[in-house]
Amino acid sequence: MRLPNRLHKKISHNPPFVLGISFLVLIAVGTMLLMLPQASADHHSAGFVDALFTSTSASCVTGLIVRNTATGWSAFGKCVIIGLIQIGGLGTMTMIMWISIFTGQRISLTSRLYIREQLNADSLTGLVRLIKFATLLTLAVEGAGALLLASHLVPVYGVKTGIAYSLFHAISAFCNAGFDLFGDSLVSFQGDFLVTLTIAVLIILGGLGFVVYADLWRFRRHKRLSPHTKLVFVTTVALLISGTIMFYVFEFNNALTLKPLPMSEKILAAFFQSTTLRTAGFNSLNMGDITDPSAFGSLLYMFIGGSPGSTAGGLKTTTFAIVLAATWASLRGSDDTDLFHRRVGKDTVRKAYSLFVIGVSLVFTVSAVVVMFEGGRLKFLDVLYETFSAFGTVGVTRGITEMLTDPSKLILSFTMYLGRVGPTTFAMGLFHREHKRKFRYAEGKFIVG
Repeated sequence: MRLPNRLHKKISHNPPFVLGISFLVLIAVGTMLLMLPQASADHHSAGFVDALFTSTSASCVTGLIVRNTATGWSAFGKCVIIGLIQIGGLGTMTMIMWISIFTGQRISLTSRLYIREQLNADSLTGLVRLIKFATLLTLAVEGAGALLLASHLVPVYGVKTGIAYSLFHAISAFCNAGFDLFGDSLVSFQGDFLVTLTIAVLIILGGLGFVVYADLWRFRRHKRLSPHTKLVFVTTVALLISGTIMFYVFEFNNALTLKPLPMSEKILAAFFQSTTLRTAGFNSLNMGDITDPSAFGSLLYMFIGGSPGSTAGGLKTTTFAIVLAATWASLRGSDDTDLFHRRVGKDTVRKAYSLFVIGVSLVFTVSAVVVMFEGGRLKFLDVLYETFSAFGTVGVTRGITEMLTDPSKLILSFTMYLGRVGPTTFAMGLFHREHKRKFRYAEGKFIVG
């Protein structure tokens, strides 16, 4: 009995490990359900690899698909997918905590540690309140988005289908998942300001982070925002504006994308693509038709993703901003990294650089492996685009997802998982140590630059 008890203690005191395992359990359950013949539109099993890929993409709110969601899955399969998206967006620990609340169980300190790990909160205080707030906010925003979409989709598709489509796409957008039931994402709604802007706003709101919303709620009393919230807003706005300009400039004369559109629709399409690249996965332009400069420039935006504690994946906006700020401080010869008249802790800076290096190393390594698996059938830029999309849990593609071989699908599934859970969280879960070493080596002199 001693070994199991010791093992249980080791696992229970390792929140990153539990968080990673919880997503694996969700993916496994989704895979089994999607493998059922009843989940497929043709009533034939989708097979293990395709079911696993779809379950991972939905649970990790990515949006990459190996079969068209609208035509490849039955009503049951679509319900499974949207269920995985909702749970994956809110977070597995959130759902586990709600089960504890409904069954009258006490929320233990260990459970609070799990929740803090998932939400990237900096304190154990008020976590249960934050979870309740995040859940109610999610349902309220998704409901409002569904009502706006229904005002347009119900007249087009009828009451039953229109409401179902509105709910599905509101959840998919707020959770930054990018799954759609139209068959061509939002290409057919390219010039529709109501649908496109509603989806865009839901994506942005889903990518800000629940800690930010809690801070905004407290703003009523304290009349000040935390440095984290300020950094999230500034970075998000900067990325949206720069991404819009990038798409507008690079696609302006592209006859397959923006050139045929009126000026207002050009700006709308450019803004929407800038928004959706931040881990959402919808597209109002055919991404296979965009120019190579646009595709290459998109890699950075997909890599950055959304903000900590949100429904989005990727490196995270604040991580990227801190890396830039620390680099600028280093160039100026400053020992401190300052943002909004506050010093960024050295541990935070080190973690940001670690995340950046691990993320870049991961996507280029995975891209090289996928190219090897595909035997040169696909362009490297298209594979790189697909890998960045998987890591950032974006879901946009240059049209190669359905062409991938099974080994490539499996490795991209793992990449999506790492993008949602976080590569450092995954590594910390595997290599967790309870005791820090009690010695330090003598400082050595190393030359860099």
